[in-house]
Amino acid sequence: MQRALPFIVFVIVLGLARVLGAMTSDSLVNFQPLGALFFCGMALFGWRGIILPALAWFITYPITSIAQGYEMSAQLLVPFIGFAAMIGLATFFKNAKPGRVFLGSLASAIAFYFITNTLSWAFDPLYAPKSLATLVQALWTGLPGYAPTWVFFRNAMIAQSLFTAIFLFATSAVPAAYQKRALQAAS
Repeated sequence: MQRALPFIVFVIVLGLARVLGAMTSDSLVNFQPLGALFFCGMALFGWRGIILPALAWFITYPITSIAQGYEMSAQLLVPFIGFAAMIGLATFFKNAKPGRVFLGSLASAIAFYFITNTLSWAFDPLYAPKSLATLVQALWTGLPGYAPTWVFFRNAMIAQSLFTAIFLFATSAVPAAYQKRALQAAS
């Protein structure tokens, strides 16, 4: 149990951050580490690296959707498809240098944005008629009553940049600190 405690705490903290984020003002919409976790988890650790983010997402997604006023429908699969695309893109960045992982992470956030907003446009009957104008609306302003989708995109890019940088730093600095201590202990 003691070995699992950090992982349990991580999932709880991430879950609480997602739920609280869903209840904040529209200016902070989508400012969360989840996209960076999915991308970096896969790029740096493979399939085992996405277990915790996936667990946190599956636990919190229904709660955040309800808190944001969304009904349970097939539309809930849209972010799942977006995260799957991020994970798929991350497979091309395994064993890459940190700079490439960082750029790949930003590319995955852009892909997530275009995929999820395009699918929302395709499946949501409020985007009618299906035309180039309503697609642009889905990609830029979104539906009335919600934060503009460009705010969603801006916050996603800021969060992706910040959290990817933190994860890359942590995965390089923490092992280096342990190696330094091991060398000092051995001498």
